[in-house]
Amino acid sequence: MKKLSLILAAVSILVTGCSEPTDSSAQVSASATAVADPAVVAKQQLLNQGKSRAISCTACHGLQGISNVAMYPSLAGRDAAELKQLLVAYRTGEKVNPLMSPQAKALSDADVDLLAKYFSVLPAK
Repeated sequence: MKKLSLILAAVSILVTGCSEPTDSSAQVSASATAVADPAVVAKQQLLNQGKSRAISCTACHGLQGISNVAMYPSLAGRDAAELKQLLVAYRTGEKVNPLMSPQAKALSDADVDLLAKYFSVLPAK
């Protein structure tokens, strides 16, 4: 009878151990999926920050930087250096436009960099 109890206890331990992952294996799985490519993380941060800063831009240049109105250029996929140069030109008054000049004057250098990079990584259509 004692042997039967020991066998049943051993079987019970084996069944329980095989049916549920141990804490350490669950932690390994969670940490393995939490590790991400730094380039992917950086791009996602850029997209999140850029999207929130570009809200006023979307009225003319479209939600994804693709304009639906011919007189407003699409910005998606354009070169970041070119976009930065244009924003700075509007901000300094070198280039004048009744809509863009006031918008650009309100931008900091960090805003200009962020917006130029943001629109450059959006897919052009």
